[in-house]
Amino acid sequence: MVASNNVVFAPLLGLLVFACITGVSSGKCHSCFTYCKTLPNGKIDTDLCDCIGNSTCVGDFCFAKIETFVDEITAIVQKGCATDIPGGSEGCQYAGHAESIHCYCSGDMCNNRKQLDNYNVYRLPTVECCECSESHGDKCSEHQCVRKCRGNYCLVDFDGVEQGCGLGFPRLQSFLRTKSYHDWPNSVTCARYEATLSTIIQGCTCNVPSGRCNEVNQTREIQLKKVVERAPELQNYCYSLHQHSKQSFTQDVFKKSDTCEGRFCFISLTTSELVLESASFEDNYEDHQHFVGLTQPKYEILAGCLKVDDDAKVEIGCTTEYSTNMSEPISRHCVCDSHLCNFYHLLTGRPDNRGRQRGLDAFNPKPEERSNSIRILRPSKASSSTSLSLALLATVLMPVLDRIL
Repeated sequence: MVASNNVVFAPLLGLLVFACITGVSSGKCHSCFTYCKTLPNGKIDTDLCDCIGNSTCVGDFCFAKIETFVDEITAIVQKGCATDIPGGSEGCQYAGHAESIHCYCSGDMCNNRKQLDNYNVYRLPTVECCECSESHGDKCSEHQCVRKCRGNYCLVDFDGVEQGCGLGFPRLQSFLRTKSYHDWPNSVTCARYEATLSTIIQGCTCNVPSGRCNEVNQTREIQLKKVVERAPELQNYCYSLHQHSKQSFTQDVFKKSDTCEGRFCFISLTTSELVLESASFEDNYEDHQHFVGLTQPKYEILAGCLKVDDDAKVEIGCTTEYSTNMSEPISRHCVCDSHLCNFYHLLTGRPDNRGRQRGLDAFNPKPEERSNSIRILRPSKASSSTSLSLALLATVLMPVLDRIL
């Protein structure tokens, strides 16, 4: 079975407009997709599992991503162009957990295995973290660790209380568009963000060498004083929206939006997902031995409000990843800091066409009754898939759950 991203992203007006969106393009990048069986140790054979292809894109930076499906013993490699390097660090690093490696580089056609050291991650310092999950039966302590784990950073989610450790760089900082991870060594970063009333996440990441920096009591104090209660006079109204579709979105999707308040607003779009399909038809999932990696259209838009403990950790602007200059982006994530700034125009690069009517009733959003809970959906065994969205808020703390589930 073959799936392709054949839905045209209508607002993009070709290469010239796209170059304006992403900035001054400086080089070519490999743009390709492949899949392969993983080795017994769970890694890939970079001699056999790599792609170059005949397709290229032009951009400021290049990327290569390796997503591993452990149960299916299969990995997917995807390459393309990017407008930014998350965290400002070139090279390869885990994206929260060992099954996801993201590589970024600058230079003509740099996203090849040789220049990226066979996609090996570079070593980061490790810290000791508290590990606990009240949603899975633990009784988490306010002042001490129920269990301990080691990772490159620690995490805590206050909604339901989840503590754990992650590998590589925190996804939270990618969401904040933090310009350089290295500007914030040995620190705690806490944030609250909301896309809808049922998609609210409050949590912290930290990498303090002394360890156990994700204890509930000390991080909750930071969350309350420096995030929730800080600078109420600087809050902005933001559009609040979360929608899925099999086709590209138009501006009319904002007729379904509500509003929320935050120091910053954000809007994110993903247009495809990675999927594994069985190469044969079997009655039982356990009997499937060979899988085919595909990328298929799946549109998701997320807009909402954001608060963080230090505004300097947030970089205003947009990050875009794409496979060709003439097609829709793979993903686009924007952060802004004015009233209702997180509108559709940030996704397209076109001028804001709302004119002067930018009040709260611009699109007459009607709040709905929703439960204040968070559902984290895991891929089913029958259809193993992973979303590459920068904006899926639940995935920021997913490494915690990956260790527990």
